[in-house]
Amino acid sequence: MNNPAQTQAVGRRFAFAPGLMALLCAALGLGLAAHHPLSAWGAVLGFVALAALAARFWLQTPLILLGLLPLLGLAPWSGWITFEEMDLLALALGAGGYMAWGARPWSRRQHLPAARRGLVLTPGLSLLLLLWAGAQLLALQRGFADAGGFVFGWFQGYQEPMNSWRVLKSFFLALLLLPLWLEAAARAPTRLAQSLQWGMVLALLGMALAALWERLAFPGLLNFSSDYRTTALFWEMHVGGAALDASLAMTAPFALLALLRARRAWQFLALMGLGLLAAYAAMSTFSRIVYLALPLSFALLLGLRARQARTPGQTQVSAPLTSEQRLGLALWGLGFLGAAVLVFMGGGYRGLAALMGAALLSLGLPPALWQQLPAQRRTIWLLALLAAGLLLGLGAFLAQAVPKSAYVLYALVLLVNLALLVWQSQRRPFLDTLGATLVLGAWMCLLGCVALVAGYWGGWVGWATAGVAVLTLALLFLVILQRPSLWPWAEQDRNSWRQRGLALTALLIAAAGVAALDGGSYLLHRVGNSQIDSQFRMQHWRQSLGLLSTAEDQLLGKGAGRFLAQQYFSGLKDSHVGDYRIRQDAGHNYLRLSAGQHMLGYGEQFRVWQRLPMPQGAVRLQAKLRTSKKLQLHIELCERHLIYPDNCLVLQREIQPSADWQPLQLELGNAPLKSGPVYAPRMVAFALAVATPSGQLDIAELSLRDGHAGGQGASLLRNGDFSQEMAHWFFSSDRFHMAWHAKNLAVHLLFEQGWLGLGLMGLALGLALWNLSLGRGRQHPLAPALAAALLGLLVVGAADSLLDAPRVGLMFYTLLLFALCLQATPEDEAAPA
Repeated sequence: MNNPAQTQAVGRRFAFAPGLMALLCAALGLGLAAHHPLSAWGAVLGFVALAALAARFWLQTPLILLGLLPLLGLAPWSGWITFEEMDLLALALGAGGYMAWGARPWSRRQHLPAARRGLVLTPGLSLLLLLWAGAQLLALQRGFADAGGFVFGWFQGYQEPMNSWRVLKSFFLALLLLPLWLEAAARAPTRLAQSLQWGMVLALLGMALAALWERLAFPGLLNFSSDYRTTALFWEMHVGGAALDASLAMTAPFALLALLRARRAWQFLALMGLGLLAAYAAMSTFSRIVYLALPLSFALLLGLRARQARTPGQTQVSAPLTSEQRLGLALWGLGFLGAAVLVFMGGGYRGLAALMGAALLSLGLPPALWQQLPAQRRTIWLLALLAAGLLLGLGAFLAQAVPKSAYVLYALVLLVNLALLVWQSQRRPFLDTLGATLVLGAWMCLLGCVALVAGYWGGWVGWATAGVAVLTLALLFLVILQRPSLWPWAEQDRNSWRQRGLALTALLIAAAGVAALDGGSYLLHRVGNSQIDSQFRMQHWRQSLGLLSTAEDQLLGKGAGRFLAQQYFSGLKDSHVGDYRIRQDAGHNYLRLSAGQHMLGYGEQFRVWQRLPMPQGAVRLQAKLRTSKKLQLHIELCERHLIYPDNCLVLQREIQPSADWQPLQLELGNAPLKSGPVYAPRMVAFALAVATPSGQLDIAELSLRDGHAGGQGASLLRNGDFSQEMAHWFFSSDRFHMAWHAKNLAVHLLFEQGWLGLGLMGLALGLALWNLSLGRGRQHPLAPALAAALLGLLVVGAADSLLDAPRVGLMFYTLLLFALCLQATPEDEAAPA
């Protein structure tokens, strides 16, 4: 027996370290919060609230961190990019979590045995992380040196010294929380693992809802012809990039794993809905690399999970499908997918929706249908086909005579199908030959109504394409009826609803892909330009790596956060982008706004902008300007989320050179702005840009007033005199992105951290994937999702830098640390797959 007093003394001794960490996190976090540009008091109160939440649920901090991460990005309002809300979130979780650990210390004897902990940091991994942290610090030092030395600033841009900290901070924030997660794994490994999974699921939900709002508010929910690419709430995409793409690739595998493991119908339906929302968000990015990353990561997840299920001692919720059943399911899926292509071609979204309703009810056909004799099944099919033909003829007549009768008839037949399915589920036994004829006949009639809906909407083209699709599906079901071994649900199985739900989810996502491809020209245009784009990217990579001119540069890199600056001074015209600086004149701040040397079309201009309340009436601009050469000033007031202005009031004004400040007063007129519906409000931004290549303009004392109070009210702009530097101001390069990013994760690491940084990253990723697939973590329930998430990020990383977006970096490093330290416990190895 242990001496209680001795155990308590040991606990107190070990409480000092987490207490010190809590104080460090609290001091840093409160210091940051006190300087928040939007509201210092609001930020401090939010920090304290998050810290208290973390103290209460410190064993589940990944849930809070990852669930909030995609939503906490206020840079377009605050002007902060070096520091941001992500920093406050991580520090608050550290402050609350470490404080709770210190207040309730456990001795080593109280911890779970090493074999039952969900995370284990071995000496080898400790050494790797130590070396990696040293390499990151070296990259930070080289970044400061390349920028001319360390200079602190709250609002520095991408070419200034603090950008080096901006791109590396994610690694250190994840490392800061690692001891907390290791302690949680030693006390409650299952709760920690669940918090990681559901944190990623919540992150996906947040991104999907943000993408849905953005599409509703701006281009339109079903507008796939516009070149508007969704960014959700990732402000990091203001100069291009793939922050949303990478986050979707990392979070989607966890949602799929949760769907596969769902035990309750409501949970399954909720996750199914999330999957459809996430699929829509992914499609609306128009990102070809996402379309590749998600299937590859899902395939890896399913493969690793299937191998886990084959392990002795594992139990399964449903019996696995036979090879013939998999073939039948594939025929069903391909049949409906091919039908979706044909129906959408002529019947549009309405025809496609009608077809998906028929697909849903096909999964509800009762097993007793396949229990009839072969001759009876053929007879049933013929009678059902005859009934469908008669209804189709009647419906075609009604559709010509009565407007919208096709939709009404489809709805009525749908209700009859549902009533028959409910009836059969309550009767024992139900399906004799007559009953089977009724069920199959009603479903075949529903198929016929699909042709009615498509024909009513699309005319003879809709009739023709939908008719071919419907007849093909009818013949396919004749084959499946004659071979009961092909249908996965030919026998009663109370757990088969999960398999049917998964099949329907996959079909709906595939059908949505058909709609995205067929419903708009932009995606087809991007797919057609893939080869040209890849050539541009490879040329960009060669030019970028060509700047590593010395052996030292190749070994250690140019320094963290120095890619854009090195491109800027490379001498290449297309790499010399726009920029801004805060300068002083007679003790007063002003903004120096510069244009790039590249072509400056409407989308290529470097804009500095600020979000505004909706203006009322005519708008008037006042400013003081100064320039050394004649240039064009671009002024716009637009509806804008991030990089796609719409419904703009645009003016161009020629500014003459002057050594002194010259006043500018402009009547901009009435802006054609719309506030949007309550559920999808639009945002408004005022923007300035220099429209002359290499032009440089000094701007001071900006004010923008609308018709409120007779035009004498307060300025709509905050910090128009730049006395708070860039607070409330933001910037974007709407369509000129290449120079801002290496456009490849490996090239990015090699350029900024050299072979040393790239090698350590590669080693960590290799060890993590080994651990998840072949090592001690392979039987952990989260191993398939973690491996799939890392693979998804690497695939997206083939086309973008990714880690120059801090929130993406924090999510990635969190997953990587879990993957490196993960180990399966005896409970995990016996858990249901």
